[in-house]
Amino acid sequence: MDKKQREERRRQEDIALQRGLLWVVGAVVLEALLVLVNRYYINFYMSEIDITLALDNILRFLRKTMPIATILGLVWTGWQLKQHKKFALPLIVTIVLAAVSVCSHVIIKFQGPGLSMLFWLVAAWAVLALVYYIYQREFFLAASACGMSILALWFVRSSTNTVLEVVLLLAAIALVAAAALLMKKNDGVLPGGISFLPQKTNYTVLLATCAASIAAIAVAMLLGGMVSYYLIYVMVAWMFALFVYYTVKLM
Repeated sequence: MDKKQREERRRQEDIALQRGLLWVVGAVVLEALLVLVNRYYINFYMSEIDITLALDNILRFLRKTMPIATILGLVWTGWQLKQHKKFALPLIVTIVLAAVSVCSHVIIKFQGPGLSMLFWLVAAWAVLALVYYIYQREFFLAASACGMSILALWFVRSSTNTVLEVVLLLAAIALVAAAALLMKKNDGVLPGGISFLPQKTNYTVLLATCAASIAAIAVAMLLGGMVSYYLIYVMVAWMFALFVYYTVKLM
């Protein structure tokens, strides 16, 4: 690799790092908003009841409208892909809308425990963004599937009325598996001609992670909350094993 190629590679790495850090900044802003919600919506004083009621109205409005806005964002992104136009902006907007939708729904439905979980979830989103930009995308997909299984297990453990949330997460993991199978067939290329993974990618670990994630959720749904509690630790251990495996691959 000559000097010009090294400089170009360094420039691309700097751009990727900057983009990843922008998502981290966004996560910090969202964490700060969650802190305010925790203070004035969950742990409020009676003298602050007007603020609490206003937040309740805002959260309920967001809970109703953001899922629709997210679907429209997905349609916009799909349209840009179909037209072979730039889709980064609609995709980013869709992700932000989805994040607001998830946060408002979890806060309204699960109150304090849900908000505590969101603090960890937002941090996980930031880490995944960094993984996407500066690590291996194969690891990003595997970690996403594993992370969604942990979230689904939390839902199973927290309440018996979480079928919708668990089913949506199962569908999302299945979508990751389907995308992996499609890229395996097309040498790492997604529909629309998007090259996402290298041609010589080994999909075994990624597909095994998707299968294990789906199996863990299915077992938890069949056997109940106590089993889901222990399965959370199993999937966290799996996530750590993924990190070690993909780190060793880089060496």
